[in-house]
Amino acid sequence: MRSMALALFLAFLYALGTVVILPSPQELVLGATAVAPGWAVIAMAALGRALGAYLLFSLGDRVKRWQKIQTWRGKRAQLQIWIARVEKWVNRLGAPALFFFLLIPGFPDTAMSYVLALFSRKPWAFTLAVAGASALRLTLAYLGIFYVLKHA
Repeated sequence: MRSMALALFLAFLYALGTVVILPSPQELVLGATAVAPGWAVIAMAALGRALGAYLLFSLGDRVKRWQKIQTWRGKRAQLQIWIARVEKWVNRLGAPALFFFLLIPGFPDTAMSYVLALFSRKPWAFTLAVAGASALRLTLAYLGIFYVLKHA
């Protein structure tokens, strides 16, 4: 029981870390299924990624409002153009595009999360897209691993 709780807590922390600082595939969290039920690992990982996405969005929102960043950004015309294009792309495609992008198996999505956190205007849509895609992606990976092991 204790090892299951620890595995679930570590799954939560690892999933949170994959959004914020760890450029590694989130599927590695499925190793915790050795001591905890798959559905519980997936649920904890999705919650960890949701919290990570929300924290990342909040941090990005604060950073882009800093006066030093605003001043630096204002002095560079090329940067202004690039930022305007990225913001337009992110807000035009929005959470559905993020959801489908995050479904790519094995892809470390930390960098994409940073871009979207900095340029998106909808924190809950961003958070739900990250959590939903994570839950679906991990479920598909888990079912695939389970199927391969069963039929090997």
